Amino acid sequence: MNIEKKTHPVKRRKIIRRRTQSSATPSTYVGESLDTFPMDLIIEILKRLPTKTIAICRCVSKQWAFLLRSPQFTKSFLTCSSTRPRLLFTFKLGGKWHFFSSPQPRNVDDHVSVVAADYHMGISGNRYTEFSQVVNGFINIYENQMLEGKRKLERVSVLCNSSTGQLVHLPKATAKNKDLRSFFGYDPIENQFKVLCMTVTKYRRQKNSKEHHVLTIGKGKRYWRKIQCLVPHFPVRYRNPICIDGILYYIAWRSSNIVIACFDVKSEDFRFIKIEDDASYEMANFFALINYKRKLGLLVYKFGNVDQLWVLDDTEKEIWSKYNLCLPDIFFFARKSIWGTDMGEIVWAPTYWTHPFYVFYYNVERQSVRRVEIKGMKKRVFKSRDRPEAVFTFANHVENLMFLQ
Repeated sequence: MNIEKKTHPVKRRKIIRRRTQSSATPSTYVGESLDTFPMDLIIEILKRLPTKTIAICRCVSKQWAFLLRSPQFTKSFLTCSSTRPRLLFTFKLGGKWHFFSSPQPRNVDDHVSVVAADYHMGISGNRYTEFSQVVNGFINIYENQMLEGKRKLERVSVLCNSSTGQLVHLPKATAKNKDLRSFFGYDPIENQFKVLCMTVTKYRRQKNSKEHHVLTIGKGKRYWRKIQCLVPHFPVRYRNPICIDGILYYIAWRSSNIVIACFDVKSEDFRFIKIEDDASYEMANFFALINYKRKLGLLVYKFGNVDQLWVLDDTEKEIWSKYNLCLPDIFFFARKSIWGTDMGEIVWAPTYWTHPFYVFYYNVERQSVRRVEIKGMKKRVFKSRDRPEAVFTFANHVENLMFLQ
């Protein structure tokens, strides 16, 4: 029996502009006759969709593509995305670095035990060596690259947007010393990304930063500018920096004391926060900077003693609040993937692959731990018995549709 298949043409909506009798200004609608929607309503609906759906909507028509690439929609989408932060996962497998993200549970009373991870992209992973920061939807990574006129690989910085798939290769800072420290920050007032880079010199057993450069990422040619820092200090490597509301924080040595360096991304000024002398030794052994309720948080792991969370309540007066923690032993082995949330939780995940793969949430006020299983990563990319050597997890990730120029 033959079954006749009927195809129904898809009615495409198009954006049209018209003038109404009640207003002299043009209004934007989608559709025709009575089947119309105001532009504000369209943006309100579309900004709640995931990035993959946005990419599909761009293919509907030129008008839709123009709307979804406009600065107005990009800003509106980012504002909405900031209210629903996600967890970002990346690991190397099969010669590629793979990027996944999953919802980050925000209601501590919701007993969420399983969430699904979405696959974003994969990039060739033979050259990439280090993942540094995730700032406003962009990931700062480093790769070994053969530069023009060079005979060996050089370590350069690359910005990756896993939501759009964009990779931005940054120029290498020209400095006499090859020992460089780089940090990635974002200025929400000017809507600008900047990279801070400094050289490190060693003289009479003391290490200090010497040349300081800033690279502004925006329109026009990218080039490094020299800036001044009047306080010699030595940034500690392998201690993840963090950017909160336009201030870039990182751990550094100043003479024989541990300090927290604060770099204002907008004004490009430095200031330093002192740490109590009796805590310097402990903090040198294990600590992490986190974003705790939109304040700078400092996790201190004391061997054989009570762990603590320090929260900077007053930046100018350098007033800290201290909380005792009861962290499980597994927390110590996740030191490279420890973050805080604006809901008052500490988040960590294993730095090695496990099945099932769990993310742990510690509530500071309740002193309780809950775990959430992340599903979907193994099924998506695991095609053999090979397993990734390391898994990097970042909290408070937002989806950003911005394209850097």
